[in-house]
Amino acid sequence: MPWSLRWSIALRQTLDPGKGLSAFLSRVSIVGMALAIALLLAVQSVMNGFEREMRERILLLLPHVQVSTTGDPQPLEDLIETLEQDPNIASSRPFILAESLLMRGQTVSAAQLTGLERSALAPYEPLLSSAVTDWQSESLVLGAAMAERLNLSVGDRVMFILPEENQVAYQPLSLQLTAVLESGTELDEVVALVHADALDAVATGASLRHGVAVQLEDVFAATRWRWEIAQMLPSEVRVVDWRATHGNLYTAIQLSRDLIGLILFIVIFVAAFNVVSSLMLVVTDRRKAVAMLMAMGGRRADITAVFFLQGGLIGVVGALAGVALGHLLAINAPDLAVMLEQWLGAPLLQTDVYPLAFVPVDIRWQDAAATAGIAIGLSVLAATLPALRAASLPVAETLAH
Repeated sequence: MPWSLRWSIALRQTLDPGKGLSAFLSRVSIVGMALAIALLLAVQSVMNGFEREMRERILLLLPHVQVSTTGDPQPLEDLIETLEQDPNIASSRPFILAESLLMRGQTVSAAQLTGLERSALAPYEPLLSSAVTDWQSESLVLGAAMAERLNLSVGDRVMFILPEENQVAYQPLSLQLTAVLESGTELDEVVALVHADALDAVATGASLRHGVAVQLEDVFAATRWRWEIAQMLPSEVRVVDWRATHGNLYTAIQLSRDLIGLILFIVIFVAAFNVVSSLMLVVTDRRKAVAMLMAMGGRRADITAVFFLQGGLIGVVGALAGVALGHLLAINAPDLAVMLEQWLGAPLLQTDVYPLAFVPVDIRWQDAAATAGIAIGLSVLAATLPALRAASLPVAETLAH
């Protein structure tokens, strides 16, 4: 039997527009495979989005390596000069940290003030609600969630209380809200940026920490750089990297992505087993046609090839439909989430619980190619038992009945 005839028979059985049992079973197998692939790709794209936002949004604002000390800041100035000469360092900027209490009417909230020079404000500017044209000693930038919680708007004055070194007296610091940071991440809950001069003015009494924020070209090299930087500094200087502060979050996102991928791949396995049962029923339904083909000179290899081709075609059609549907679902996932929030009357994601306040999507062709390839391979493999069953049908007995 020529391959053209094998393909013709396999196509007719797979894409048969009729109402027979074989046509129905083929359509069920294709739909099951398509839905499994579409669901997997849509969920993978959302998890990829969380991973991307973690790397490109949260880690863009967080120091990859943070160096801080309550003592003499001179070693930090020397460190900046050294790091600026290394091509693996994207930037290094000084900052001042101060623990404080934010007072707004009868509301009191803990806040960590970060004192920055004007040039160090650049990474935050694309996410600010309004442009900061004049960064001065009374300027203040708060995260959107913190500002909303305290019912603050741009132009309002805010009083901060900074504890002194003896923890008995306190230093007041009055600032004016200049802009609100709307990153859509958990940073909106904690960010409080001020001009470095504002904290320098209270340095004699308040308990402050001077530090250096180091941004790396390769964020995943943070652990190695943490150890290298620690070797350059006195032992009393504290050096931490982003894995110490947000590493658990990144690991949780990766683990969730892998587990969800595994669970949904099991769904594809189930869809492949559906191909086995469907083709076994097709063998039963078409046993007369199979026997007639073999009586007319068809070999067992021809029958086996036809059913392998049918399994492969089910996988190919299901994979193509699943990839298209999954792409459509992934693209519309943020809008669907917004619609669901409006219907429920409550946000699905909040930054006080989740790292992001929106549903991110990152569609990767590698995921689609790998998933489609696995689905097609499983479909062909699933056709093994039905193909062998069809090839072993007793011709004379089948025709006699």
